[in-house]
Amino acid sequence: MPAAGRVQSRRYAARVGYDALARYQSESVPPGNGWGRQSLAENDALSADLPVSYRHRAVVPDLPAPAEYLPLLEEIHQNRWYSNFGPLVRRLEHQLQTAFAAREESCVTCSSATAGLSAALLTVGQAGQVLLPAFTFPASLGAVRAAGMMPVAVDVDAQSWALRGDRLDRALAETGAAAVMLVAPFGMHRNWEAEVAICRKRGAVVVIDNASGLGSPRSANGYGERVFEVFSMHATKPFAVGEGGVIIAHHGHEDALRAALNFALNSHADPEGPAWGFNGKMSEFHAAIGIVQSTRIRDIVRRRQAFAAIYRDRLARYSQLVCPQAMQCAPWQVFPVLLPSASAAERFVQAAAAVGLEIRRYYRPSLSRWPQIRCFDACPVAEDLSERMCVLPVRALAAGPETEQIVQLVFDALDRALTQL
Repeated sequence: MPAAGRVQSRRYAARVGYDALARYQSESVPPGNGWGRQSLAENDALSADLPVSYRHRAVVPDLPAPAEYLPLLEEIHQNRWYSNFGPLVRRLEHQLQTAFAAREESCVTCSSATAGLSAALLTVGQAGQVLLPAFTFPASLGAVRAAGMMPVAVDVDAQSWALRGDRLDRALAETGAAAVMLVAPFGMHRNWEAEVAICRKRGAVVVIDNASGLGSPRSANGYGERVFEVFSMHATKPFAVGEGGVIIAHHGHEDALRAALNFALNSHADPEGPAWGFNGKMSEFHAAIGIVQSTRIRDIVRRRQAFAAIYRDRLARYSQLVCPQAMQCAPWQVFPVLLPSASAAERFVQAAAAVGLEIRRYYRPSLSRWPQIRCFDACPVAEDLSERMCVLPVRALAAGPETEQIVQLVFDALDRALTQL
């Protein structure tokens, strides 16, 4: 494409949803490569076609060093088994089950959390509509469509930022939806028992999208049958393997999940199994990294929670801001802060970028503003949250010069943004 065409296409992207596009690109492209160095929120820089560089990115991958998993790569070579639920995948699943699953649950790894969400929907053989919150990352939406089902966006609760009881019950009653995707915003664990009970009453399957939450405690007893919780192991997540995910569900669903992730080869003619599937398996290479990462994750989460606590404590003096208070509820890929207005959020992003700090705006835009999306009703809360929500960088550093520098830059930029209110 000619240079003029690239400029025009970038400006057009900025007008029609560049924030969402940039999140995909900046999370998947190394910092030294063009598009990955540009912030989606910085429309002024984009309009001038000027690349933006950061000293402190919003997310920095934290994977084990190659030397730590090299013996496992040798094992893969000796086994000549590289995919298709190999021995290292099974070993990782056992480690995850021991660390995070309830007694009656199994862990099934997958190529990504998005694949895991689709596989969970395929496993129960449902068709029709799936309710999901309008305030979420667009992967939730994509996973529903990939499973051949119809997503229906529902507004969220202003305090929890998630789907809640009364609205969920009404939406299920009026739509007759076959499934509900509950989303844990920013990987924050919560007790979903009330919502699961509503779904069971209405006969709906439950899939919990907790992409950023692997590493923090889960429900001790699980949620029983027809409930699936899916986590990401993307390079940007606290439990990072590069690319991957895990589905935690009642052990009665294990075979069907594996079938859904492997083209339904062993179940296409079985009335109890998925009628079709796709290639969503985790490779042995990613499992090798995950096996090592499982020995590091407890310390990684502890340090990230300590970093996030610094934000929480310093944010207490800002009466106009809202942020989480319970540090143990998430491993904190990023730390969310709700600003008083969309203009304040934009000023915060711009002030931070001016000093080399990347601040992102999540989950923007609200799904209710995506093309070709059906909404149960108006979504004013999700749309408001998506315009005012910013996320702060978190590192597995409890103290030290980098911690102090990032925190100081965050609050300097925040003060500049808020003084203009």
